[in-house]
Amino acid sequence: MVYALDPRIHRVWRSPSSLQFGVDRAILTLDDLSNADERMLVALEAGVTMSGLQMVARRARADAGAPARLLERLAPVLAVPRGAEQESERGAGRPVAVVDGAGHTAVRLIEVLDAAGVDVRSGLSWTDPAVDTAAVAVVVGSFAIEPERHRRWLRRDVPHLAVVFGDERVRVGPLVDPGAGPCLGCVDLHRTDADPAWPAMAAQLHTRDARRETPLIGSAAAGVAAFAVLDRLGGGRSLSGSSVTVDYADGARAERSWEPHPACGCLTLPTPER
Repeated sequence: MVYALDPRIHRVWRSPSSLQFGVDRAILTLDDLSNADERMLVALEAGVTMSGLQMVARRARADAGAPARLLERLAPVLAVPRGAEQESERGAGRPVAVVDGAGHTAVRLIEVLDAAGVDVRSGLSWTDPAVDTAAVAVVVGSFAIEPERHRRWLRRDVPHLAVVFGDERVRVGPLVDPGAGPCLGCVDLHRTDADPAWPAMAAQLHTRDARRETPLIGSAAAGVAAFAVLDRLGGGRSLSGSSVTVDYADGARAERSWEPHPACGCLTLPTPER
């Protein structure tokens, strides 16, 4: 097994014997570093096995426990040990995310998620096994997502994130947790409360292209969606029950929370109208 410092974390010396990991935020600060510690850190920059680290420590006249103690202190800033990474890849595949939609945003989102190590699929039929086993899906559309389209993800208990282009802004979210939060049907019902004519308008808009998906706006929307997807795959809840809009004119962002609608049956039986 090879141990190495995470190359993404920058290191700066605070003093001749104090080393800080992280610049904007100090992830770790090591004080009172010895000559042996410094030599082992040099070895860890390129990657070294435990036996190699022990040899460096012996040559620097450190005691036998020095390598283990240093590795324990460095735990927050170590890269995934290469042996453990290979074993993980053999033991389980990458998490699967499905992009349900087409266009610049979908293409950019696929590129970003793939670069982040996600097994991202697109253009799948509803009979594809990946549809049922996906960890998360992103549904891209204009104005309003067709009910049957998002209900298919709801029925499969797959968390899904909406990316919806409108006349003046694109909305990313909410990220729907089936059975645990508002669904996209709840969003439509809330919009109907605000404007009773919304269902009639939405029916006309389900298959209409908003024609506002420029490379700039698409990249912005893909960035917001990618952060939410990666956070979810890591166990977080970004955009769960909430959405972010990006304005076409100036890129301004606004966030809104959504509540389950009492007339929707996604969580409980709908509340009868009086």
